[in-house]
Amino acid sequence: MRDQKERVYSIELLVKNEFRYALAVNLITQEQHDNYLQELKILTDYIYEKYKDFPGFYDEDWLKINAYYERVIALDFVRPYIKEDLEYFWLIEM
Repeated sequence: MRDQKERVYSIELLVKNEFRYALAVNLITQEQHDNYLQELKILTDYIYEKYKDFPGFYDEDWLKINAYYERVIALDFVRPYIKEDLEYFWLIEM
């Protein structure tokens, strides 16, 4: 079974790359890009700090992660294959 933090890290990388791509092809503004990355950074910093020595996540934190994941895949500019990759990383252990 994959480590939960590793799964969050994989989602983080995919999302960051998608935000960069969307900015590069002018699907989002620089301000939107920065806001998306800031929100992602807040969530991942929280996860990495809280769980640096603990392998499992608490239910309330899964709710935070799930809410963020749902918002990302609902964005119009996120490409379908990225949504599929995110779904794969998200559902791999569920």
